[in-house]
This record gives sequence, C-alpha cells and structure tokens, in this order.
Amino acid sequence: MTGAAPPTVLVSIVTHNESRDVEKLLPSLFAQTFRDFAIVAVDNASEDGTRATFAAFEKVTPVPLAVVPSRENLGYTGGHNLAIARAVEAGSPWVLVLNSDVVLAPDYLERLLAEAGRPDYARAGAFTGKILRADGADLVPTDVLDTVGIRMTPNGRHFDIGADIRDDGRYDEGAEVFGVSGCIALYRTAALLDVRIETGFFDNDFFLYREDVDLAWRLRGRGWTARCVPAARAWHRRRNLPERRREMSPAANLHSVKNRFLLRINNAGREHLKATFLRTFARDLVVVGACLTVERTSLPALRWLSANRDRLLSKRAMIAAARLVPDRALLPWFTSSPEGARRAGA
Repeated sequence: MTGAAPPTVLVSIVTHNESRDVEKLLPSLFAQTFRDFAIVAVDNASEDGTRATFAAFEKVTPVPLAVVPSRENLGYTGGHNLAIARAVEAGSPWVLVLNSDVVLAPDYLERLLAEAGRPDYARAGAFTGKILRADGADLVPTDVLDTVGIRMTPNGRHFDIGADIRDDGRYDEGAEVFGVSGCIALYRTAALLDVRIETGFFDNDFFLYREDVDLAWRLRGRGWTARCVPAARAWHRRRNLPERRREMSPAANLHSVKNRFLLRINNAGREHLKATFLRTFARDLVVVGACLTVERTSLPALRWLSANRDRLLSKRAMIAAARLVPDRALLPWFTSSPEGARRAGA
C-alpha cells in the first residue's frame, strides 16, 4: 500500500485453524458493493491448511490482500492490534474488525459507511450492523438475531442485545448502544488511536474474550459513542455463550474469568464500584467459588491477576487519568433492562 492512496477501510481478520470459515468469509468480502478497502489477515499459527486457503485466494483477490503469518498464537487482541497498526501506518480512516466465522451481505460496508460518514456522528467511534446467527460449518444464514450491540448489567456482566430473538423488526431503527461486538465491528481509526494504551488498541492482557467490551468502555470514557445500523446485515456463528460454558474450552473459560475482573480493573472508577458493589460482589463470589470447585482449570486466572497486580493497577491509573467522561455519566448504561440498553434514534 506504500505510495498509493490509503484504502478507506482496512479489513482486519484473525484466524487460528479456520480454513473452512475463510472459504466462506472472503467471497462475501469480495462481493461488497463498496470497493475501497484492503484486507490484512493475521494467521495465528494455524495447522489446518488456513494459510494454504489464503494463498489460493491471494491469486484471485479483487482487492489488496496481505496475509501475515505468525509462528505463535497472538490471540484475538494481538492479531487485530497488528492489523490496526497497519491501518494507522497506511492512513486508513476506518478499520473493520472481523471474526473468521462471519459472512456479510453484499451492501454491508456500503450501508454502514453511509451512516458512519454523517457529520452528526463524528464522535461515534464504533459501528455495527444487524448481526444474525449463521448456522453450522457452512455458515448458513438464519433469521435469529446474534447482536445489535453490547449491553452492560449492574452485576458486572455484559450481553449481546437481541441475542437468540427471531428478527421480527423490533431492532430495525438505528440506535446508540454502549458498544459493539468484536465479531463484526467498524472502528474509526482516530478513535482507536485516542484510546490506545501501552498494551494495545485492544488490550493484549485480555488475549481473547471480553476485549471488545473493554475497548467499548475505554471509548466511552474518552467521549466516543457507538451505533447500530440495522440496514447493514451480516451473519455470525456464535460459539461461546454463557449457557454453553461447560462446552467451551478450558482456555476460553480461563480467559473469561480473568477478563471479568480485568474489565473492571481497567475501567470501573470509585463511583461505579460504589453503585454496583453489592450486585457485582455477589456475582464475584459465584465465579471464585466455581474456580475453587467445579472449574478448577480457571483457577490460574486468579493467580495471574494476583501476580500482575502492580502492573495492572499502574495501567488502571493511566486509563483513569485519560478519561473525559465520569462514572456517573456512564452508569445509566449499566441496566438490567435489555430495552434500556439502546437509545433509538439518538
């Protein structure tokens, strides 16, 4: 991309043993009606032929496609941070972050960017469309919602708005949301630069799971907003859900436990902690109890937090010092009501 005008959008894909998903995702990107984009794919030490799949597509790609092989698994955070750094270097104003297990409607980027480019949304740092569920290895589109944004609860949990609901039109109006799911997220590069910390745009301490929520909270703390544009449609095969916890890998569960606490260490100020303490502490007891009994494979998460305590508190202080929006202004987003998680037409 050196010497040429930067693409409007840099598409960031991170893979780890996901060859079959790549075979579905890339054609949906190549079919986009908006064409001014380039793709950077970071492959995290795949052993299933993912790199060979990318190599085959490199021969026929209609848009710039750069594949970055990594000898180690950098995680979701490390892989996307590498690609985002390339977007910054190139001068691309937008970054589209994607899981590999998604497919996009042909007009997804066109519709999302048409909304994102409106002057009244200049302080919107993140956008998502209406994301529905994809089924099975072939990523077959369904009419069941996956996410139209992230909602936060007072007890330290977060959920995808609309998850598991049949698409009946209730979320057809654009809305402001707390943040967007990292499965398919369009970020303003300037916003990512504004909230970058020593551990990356996405915080590399998360590695995977909840890193999109942390980024959403840090963006909010700096005065950036997030929006859902329902006219832009895509499909995502959801693998990890709270009700499937026993089916998730021990590594995923460990990072989930670690990142539950890391999320608050990074972002929850005194007012937030005071307002949510009783409900959050009750949930914490359940999580810690599970680590000590039925899910002992997650116990190293608590040890990691203890071992890194001083460094994490130092990072927390730097994030707090950079905040522009106080806890009291963000607390209304932490609600038990799913409908209170959207500000339609805002």
